[in-house]
Amino acid sequence: MHWSYLTLAGILVLAGLLVAGVTIGIMAVSILRPPRMSDGKALWVLRRMSPGDVGLQFETVWFQVRDERSGSKISIAGWWIPCANAEGRCVILLHGYADAKVGAIAWAPLWHELGFNIVAIDLRAHGESQGTYSTGGYWERHDVSQVINEIRAQRPADTQKLVLFGVSLGAAVAVATAALRDDLSAVVLDSPYNDFCDAAMAQMDRLGAPGRPFQIAALWLAGKLGHADFAQVRLLDLLSNARAPVLAILPEKDPLTVGEVRQRIENAVGERASHGSADQTWVVPDCDHLLALACKPDEYREQLGRFLLQTVDARAQRASV
Repeated sequence: MHWSYLTLAGILVLAGLLVAGVTIGIMAVSILRPPRMSDGKALWVLRRMSPGDVGLQFETVWFQVRDERSGSKISIAGWWIPCANAEGRCVILLHGYADAKVGAIAWAPLWHELGFNIVAIDLRAHGESQGTYSTGGYWERHDVSQVINEIRAQRPADTQKLVLFGVSLGAAVAVATAALRDDLSAVVLDSPYNDFCDAAMAQMDRLGAPGRPFQIAALWLAGKLGHADFAQVRLLDLLSNARAPVLAILPEKDPLTVGEVRQRIENAVGERASHGSADQTWVVPDCDHLLALACKPDEYREQLGRFLLQTVDARAQRASV
């Protein structure tokens, strides 16, 4: 009888470990492979499928980038949205996690109004772009850097003054890309978080995923499967390497930057500004993640327009003297 109980206990322990392992594996793959924003989903959730639905003319473009890890080619889907009075100003819109370029074009009418050509792209493993895994910006920064090279080679007169605009995951990709380059006019981050792992765990908590030990193990496994070191794309570590001026738009009620995280981002941007850069932060009161434009449309336009006037246009004026 004694050995029977021990055998049963051993079987239960092994079964528990198997279930835990399968759960962690499923969570890891889910982190790396967010559900894609299909046309049908975009029409149902966003009520739009293209820039034409927000009154903007566009053309579909494709970029062929080299995967920095495997060396294979990845096709990145995009839209080119021209502006007649851009005078060489161009912005690249980078969407959030599990979203796509169709989500990012919520900000396109404002950028178009401010006089910018627009490139909206699907990050790898999102939308229509190729790629198996989304890696929190680790590999995406190299993709976007190559997109910049391609679009500048194709349209040099239209991309002389280039800005990166990213929301949430897109903000992480934007600042990580900016840390690789010295030819950007400005970087605008809407609803940025500091650490992909912290943001992912906060989101998993909201979705009712298994507790912290499972989440930590899943993120570790996701990093191994995706050959990505999420710690290397932390916002606060990369800001010091970004050579373009930065505007950080921080919703006050953003669950991904609760407590001291938002204050640390404010302090980091303020530290850059204290050394003579044009960096700015705007904390948006009573506003949640990604909703600053919807909550404060007039003030959003004013804040963004003033920052661009002090950076992109000011640099252009100095260069022409």
